[in-house]
Amino acid sequence: MSRAPSLRASRGGRGFTLIELIFVLALLAIGALFVSSSMSSFFRGRALNFEARRMLSLTHYAQSRAVSEGVPVILWINPADSTYGLTVQSTFGDAEGDAQALRYTADASLKLEAPQGTTEAVSEQDDEKLGVTTEGVSFIRYTPDGFFDDSSVSKITIRQGTEAALDLVPTANRLGYEIRPASNDN
Repeated sequence: MSRAPSLRASRGGRGFTLIELIFVLALLAIGALFVSSSMSSFFRGRALNFEARRMLSLTHYAQSRAVSEGVPVILWINPADSTYGLTVQSTFGDAEGDAQALRYTADASLKLEAPQGTTEAVSEQDDEKLGVTTEGVSFIRYTPDGFFDDSSVSKITIRQGTEAALDLVPTANRLGYEIRPASNDN
């Protein structure tokens, strides 16, 4: 003789009612609404940080490449179309001259700002121009000894709207570049 379990015994604390499930889902939806607005600003900040670190890594690579190959290397920045890249100086105007040339485009939410170099790009002996055309393009020029010269830009700003910006500036000892929060001076 088997007896079917009574209705009262099967409801004894084993599950949730439909009302409780709807209440929990409503709380989760409200929580997701608050978190999503915070997460969007988090991901925007990640794009800014990623671009600054990628550009900093490119300065290290340019310096290493200049020393290892024994040639001047140009890290160029074109603020007009938010692109930047790296090439050997002798192939700066020739897109197919350097097989290891690099070109990057910044995230669409970012804007690059870089003033032109303060000094004109001339050779170390001041006897000739370096052949670097700077029409709207700023650059950092690494010499074969691994240092950047005086014609290089002093600051590259990566800006994300009006809310956040980072500067890529020379270190105090002028041996490389570092990332700092943006300053308001030009």
